[in-house]
Amino acid sequence: MGVAAAISIGGAGAVFWMWVSALFGTALAFAENVLGVRYKSKAGNAPMSYISDAFGRPFFGVLYAAVCAAASFGIGNMTQTNAISAAACEIGISPILAGGAAAFFCGAIIFRGAKKVAEAAEKIIPVISVLYFLAAVAVIVIFGENLLPALKSIVTSAIGLEQIAGGVCGAAVKKAVSHGLRRGIFSNEAGMGSSVLVHTETDCKEPVQMGMWAVVEVVIDTIICCTLTALVILVTGSENSGKAGLAMAAEGFQRGLGKYAAIFVAVSAMIFAFCTLLGWYFYGEKCLTFITKSKKPLFVFRVLYTAAAFVGAVSRLELVWGAADGMNWVMLVINLFAIIILSGEAAEETKRYIMEMKKKPK
Repeated sequence: MGVAAAISIGGAGAVFWMWVSALFGTALAFAENVLGVRYKSKAGNAPMSYISDAFGRPFFGVLYAAVCAAASFGIGNMTQTNAISAAACEIGISPILAGGAAAFFCGAIIFRGAKKVAEAAEKIIPVISVLYFLAAVAVIVIFGENLLPALKSIVTSAIGLEQIAGGVCGAAVKKAVSHGLRRGIFSNEAGMGSSVLVHTETDCKEPVQMGMWAVVEVVIDTIICCTLTALVILVTGSENSGKAGLAMAAEGFQRGLGKYAAIFVAVSAMIFAFCTLLGWYFYGEKCLTFITKSKKPLFVFRVLYTAAAFVGAVSRLELVWGAADGMNWVMLVINLFAIIILSGEAAEETKRYIMEMKKKPK
């Protein structure tokens, strides 16, 4: 529910800057995944391999891996269990109990493995996603008369047209831009290189095809899903409810579809967050094993990751997001420079693919 957090802190204008981040994010996601698949066939361990090659020193690949492993505690762990505890509060479960449960199940899975749980999650997530999409559309239709004013507020708040005093305008725009871009990056992770870690584990051997799939993911995630959530909040007026984050989004669905809708949103958020929690453990482990082949650091990593799940659930939202944002930017800077340096190779792969497609008989 990063978009809800963005609106609660940066206002409706933050949504506009989430769109901007997604626009640039599609290009970054395409380039980094093209490079990821290209370098996997050459050296493996993307994105660390192409980062090392870009800077001409293995040190930078190791540095990225270390930062990503550390980032898994913030962006992939504490923010997710914070969302789980917030969702649990919506249905009357205390943060301590929610955090304890999240830590227990997280530890049980990463220490012992649970393929059946993972398989169940793979089946549940598409169903929950479709239901969430339909529910959001239903709320927007019910409050249809507020749709155009909501869209207008997104644009005008983003560029400060509604502010009178110059100082107030500047502060409002700065807040909208800052939180919009930060939440946009957080939602789709484009440019951070993290998506490359999982995409290169697939059987896809064509760099450009993987790049295009990455673009589709950014569009679905930030442009479609986050926009729907934002519109639910804005058309129902739940941004003025005094609530923040997930509670704000749940309030919007409740106003449109009744009290049980809020429960659905809370449960959906917990499922999405927990699956992300496990996914980022995979990122962290992959980066850690790139740095060292010893099993001792991996055991310590699992213990700390499990403990962080509980800490995130009982921490303040601002502190958790602050830690996540810091790690986001470090990963982004390292990976972005590598992409810029190797942009010619990404372009070369794209030209090759286009030429091959043109040669194929229609």
